[in-house]
Amino acid sequence: EAARKAELAELFKVAQVQQKVPFGTDPKTVLCINFKNGHCAKGDKCRFSHDPNIGRKRDKIDLYTDQRAKEEEDTMDTWDQSKLEKVVLSKHGNPRTTTDIVCKYFLEAIDNGKYGWFWECPNGGKCIYRHALPPGFVLKSKQQRREEEEKDRITLEEFLDTERHKLGSNLTPVTWETFSAWKRSRQERKEAEEKAVRQKKEAAFHAGKSLQMSGRELFDFNPDLINDGDWNDDGADEFDLATMRAEQEKDEEA
Repeated sequence: EAARKAELAELFKVAQVQQKVPFGTDPKTVLCINFKNGHCAKGDKCRFSHDPNIGRKRDKIDLYTDQRAKEEEDTMDTWDQSKLEKVVLSKHGNPRTTTDIVCKYFLEAIDNGKYGWFWECPNGGKCIYRHALPPGFVLKSKQQRREEEEKDRITLEEFLDTERHKLGSNLTPVTWETFSAWKRSRQERKEAEEKAVRQKKEAAFHAGKSLQMSGRELFDFNPDLINDGDWNDDGADEFDLATMRAEQEKDEEA
């Protein structure tokens, strides 16, 4: 019986493959191809790994490459469901969690596509809520998010139509005649207000209460205060507004 088994083993023996690795790579970080095929003659003396999970472990760090640059380029818009779950599991141990409630900032970041390697919770490292995907969570694609946004969005025409119905029925329709009448009334009201203000200032000026007026307004009410020719004469006396105001105060006291 033993001879028959040995003969069968020799008959179905798997050929040993000469495995090679790139220069500078540790063989223990590479799964033995013969072990993977089900038979490695070297056993524990094999210089390659016999760990089935070795391929899932992190590769040898490249000291000539900034790993952060790779992570910055690895944005969420290129992830699928499995990649998202992998990143979440690697980023958040969340040992302080004492509740089953999922952090709202965590869910908002995922829903808005802002989650990534460098995302940080506004609650900081002391967040008491879970930073883990809830059961049954399905990652939405950019197309699905865009369709949902457009579904809740209304056009300008729809907005104006909705607001127009809120105004009621007791309103004056806007026509060229009503618009012209409104514009004419508005202009007349504006001119009347300006006229009233000017009359009030004129009355104050004639009453000697001109301290609150600007120099330009004083000249508008009384152009004789200044002679245009005197300003052009080099030897002429300059007009002193302060002196004029002082004289007006004396007249009021008298």
